[in-house]
Amino acid sequence: MQAWSFGWRIVVAAVLAGAAPTARADLVVYDDALRNGFQNWSWGEVDLASTAPVYAGTHAIAFRAHSWQGLSFARPDQPLSAATYRRLRFWIRGETGGEQLRLVLQSGGSAVVDTALDGFVAGGAVGAGQFREVLVALADPPLAYTGMFDRIDLVDASGNAAGNPQRVHVDEVRLLEGGAQPDPIFADGFEGSGPPPAGGLTIEQGVAIDGLSGDRFGWTDRAGLPRSATLAHNNAGTTADGSRGGELREFRYRVGAATRTLSAVGGGAGGFGYVVSHPTDGAFCTGGGDSSSLGHFTPGQFQRVFSGRHHAIFRFTQAYPRYCTVTAPAARYDVPVTIDWVFANGRDDPLWSITWDLSAVPVGRLADDSRAPYGELRIDGAASDAARSAIAGTGWGDRYRFVSTQEPLTFASGWTWNQPNTIPYAKLWTSAVDATMGIVQSETIDQQDAGGYWGQDLWMRSSAQVSGCPGTHLMPCNYNWPFQTVNYSLPGSGPTNSARIAWGTNFGFLGQAQYRIRGNAYYGGSANGTALPGDPMAPGWPKKSYSTYIVFGTHSADPVGARVAQIETIQTLTLAASIGSVATSGPAGVADATVQTYAPAGYDAVYGALTFVAAANRLDATIGVGSGTLRHPLIVVRQWSGGLPTTLRLNGATLVRDQDWLPSPRAGAQELWITLKRDLAVGTHRVEIVP
Repeated sequence: MQAWSFGWRIVVAAVLAGAAPTARADLVVYDDALRNGFQNWSWGEVDLASTAPVYAGTHAIAFRAHSWQGLSFARPDQPLSAATYRRLRFWIRGETGGEQLRLVLQSGGSAVVDTALDGFVAGGAVGAGQFREVLVALADPPLAYTGMFDRIDLVDASGNAAGNPQRVHVDEVRLLEGGAQPDPIFADGFEGSGPPPAGGLTIEQGVAIDGLSGDRFGWTDRAGLPRSATLAHNNAGTTADGSRGGELREFRYRVGAATRTLSAVGGGAGGFGYVVSHPTDGAFCTGGGDSSSLGHFTPGQFQRVFSGRHHAIFRFTQAYPRYCTVTAPAARYDVPVTIDWVFANGRDDPLWSITWDLSAVPVGRLADDSRAPYGELRIDGAASDAARSAIAGTGWGDRYRFVSTQEPLTFASGWTWNQPNTIPYAKLWTSAVDATMGIVQSETIDQQDAGGYWGQDLWMRSSAQVSGCPGTHLMPCNYNWPFQTVNYSLPGSGPTNSARIAWGTNFGFLGQAQYRIRGNAYYGGSANGTALPGDPMAPGWPKKSYSTYIVFGTHSADPVGARVAQIETIQTLTLAASIGSVATSGPAGVADATVQTYAPAGYDAVYGALTFVAAANRLDATIGVGSGTLRHPLIVVRQWSGGLPTTLRLNGATLVRDQDWLPSPRAGAQELWITLKRDLAVGTHRVEIVP
């Protein structure tokens, strides 16, 4: 395996040294006026000198989006090559949002590229009253055009009549020269905060990945080693195995001196981090689609929510179809789903957070589970599906910890399920290559239940006491694993090299007014279908939200256990503030504004952050650790309008910014995000932030 490093370090060094990076040359099409020989061949109501609104400079382009009118910039007799100018970038602003436009490139009067614009707009659509970036990778999939062009058109595709008052503004139109991989994009967090820091988080937009376009996030982990994650966009294109994106397609991390690259497996389940849900049964189904469809077969939209110096939030949205109902008549419901991926420099594991919005579904019509996040990667870094290692073992934690005890994993493997547990998780691993992957919830099972089915019948047992699937095999029956790992991939005998892994909840988690959080949620509380007295209940409507960490590493280092230990340590924290205050509540999910009370006070499980409120852009707070060690905590300070702070003191010692503490101002949300690159032992630790 070859060593791998981030090429962006060269770009950063050049910027910090005051030299112009040579990785890219821009050909300006428009910045306050047309440049470089481009002529105005537009038709319709077009103004190339509009003074408001503008994205940059003093002028922008305005035109009315109706009747197939459009902008057109031509260089007659001066054609350009898409093999040289591989990307087109500009900013666009709508009046009502969602304006439908098509991008057309022409050569000699013939269209050589004709595509819907939405697939290349940040957020997946033209925004209302706000400029959004458009980045079109001409030479990469899905367009993959490397020929000549001499004209760029942006054409109304709504067909609305001339009376339509909608106006679209376009600004800062440029063609970018360079290789197939785009240059790093340093966005929101750098506004007014100087040049990007060496070792900061990087974002590459428009990366080609498995036939799709995506964003690649690069950061350094707790050990200071490079990691990256490539998320495929979900609004244009399809992979060879049918995925429409909206998922992790590649993950890289360092093992010794080499880089391990985890890629998506072939077949329909490849990639990771999409949604899957199952109905209670199939008695009342429309027949219009797969009742447990893989969510990456459904397109959606994406949004770059936050792109900071050291932190980023990337969002996927879609309407996930449900085809089966509890009672007649069968009906289809498209359930809005919002997924946020959170990346934090100085920390190992991305955080994956979801909100299912069932508010438009009549309560009680669905009784579904959630197996999101779901998917499969080559967790051992194998170059092909055939070369993957056999799965050595699996484990999970609901209210007790399960672990297989014989390698390789088969249905005949021994197991124990008898150690009490508080933080839900699921994992699997290989031994031929020392590798593991896991999912860990950001809060306790009492705060947000997880797992399900009839597993409680085997709690406090082991294979030395009872067969998990009586009359069939030693492991639990495949339908009765509370978290799906490889239970449906194992053959009747022998091991598997499939590394499919997913979350798990009980039936009724999605759609029921109340569902059982133990046993079978919909039919009762035990294997024979009889409800158990005192079975705890929870609401499954109108919205359901939870967050999990996605964990990769070597099995020998037990990174899943380390993340579980961190959530356990967080439960012992006591936060206080003498200047500013501790945030005691916040939104229940990434797309759920319902206010929830934080437990412990100050811990936001949605984003896994210790959360405070600034006073005049200052904070003097304490973090009390009751047990364990709190490692490189993420801190979010609300009501922050002070830009990039200069000074942070920990226990009276001034730390070095961008080295010992990694700040990212998030101006739009009036927040300051910080990775504190320190491990906090048992005791009280004082944190002071000075503007």
